Amino acid sequence: MSQSSQIPEHILDEATDWLVLIHSGEMSEIEQQQFEQWQAEKKEHALAIQQIRHFTHGLTDLAHRFPSESLLQSNQNFNLTAKRNMLLSLSGLVVLGWAIYLMPWAKWQSDYHTNVGEIKTIPLKDGSKLILASNSYVQVNFSEQIRQIKLIEGEIYIQTAKDPQHRPFIVNTQNGSIEALGTQFTVHQENSDQTHVKVYQHAVALHPQVMSQTQILQQGQYASFTRHHTSAPFPLMDDRPYWTQHLLVVEKWPLKKVIDEIYRYKKGTYLLDTELENHLISGVFSLQNTEQSLETLAYAHQLKLNYYSPYILKITKK
Repeated sequence: MSQSSQIPEHILDEATDWLVLIHSGEMSEIEQQQFEQWQAEKKEHALAIQQIRHFTHGLTDLAHRFPSESLLQSNQNFNLTAKRNMLLSLSGLVVLGWAIYLMPWAKWQSDYHTNVGEIKTIPLKDGSKLILASNSYVQVNFSEQIRQIKLIEGEIYIQTAKDPQHRPFIVNTQNGSIEALGTQFTVHQENSDQTHVKVYQHAVALHPQVMSQTQILQQGQYASFTRHHTSAPFPLMDDRPYWTQHLLVVEKWPLKKVIDEIYRYKKGTYLLDTELENHLISGVFSLQNTEQSLETLAYAHQLKLNYYSPYILKITKK
């Protein structure tokens, strides 16, 4: 698989949003520093910027090939808003094109998936229930010997049913597999390096891909694992997966973590002042109405929301 095909779609979205801000002509010195910091954080960030710039070469010059009269139906030149809208439109086409071109083959082969902001319930033919969180992709393979789900990307909740044929119920991820032991649990493939598992009823067995030792995770516990390592179990703070009810329930979470979670259900990206990142948040927020959740956060914690476009938000202290 080529390096470009491994870049997650949300990173391409973020890269496009940055390029929109850069070309808007309103980028401040602080935002320039934040962009450079973002670009240097991961090699995928820099590669995404490079690829989108290469893909859009010549597109941003397209406007100059048309007279402003035919575009604006006036004798006035383009103003900043018109230029930004044109760039946003071009960026939307770029993201769509790259999503089609770079989407991993596994996603194309998925049996079920959700869009950003969508939560979907799938009844399985054995009576089990599968719920997909925002932007999630799964394959389902039930045979006479096994019940198997492959989590390609995202997060799922599973409530298994008793099987008359006594077939094992297995969830495969990029890092290994989880075997259900008559249970309710969630699996979150955060990135290619780590899988998170939370158990709400009974137990599961964790099988990292390389590590030979199996770890049993009991009800009320969560753990993370990679291909080589499984973390110690930790007690769950919540008694149920509230995201399945379109709710985010937090208790003393850092603000950055809260907003990161909200943005799993919202398109675009955000800039957060560094002094606000560790500000502790407690409360209940809607994942169905993310705009309302951000407004609630802003009102309760004296934050200012500055929108540069529908997809770029800067959060500062009032």
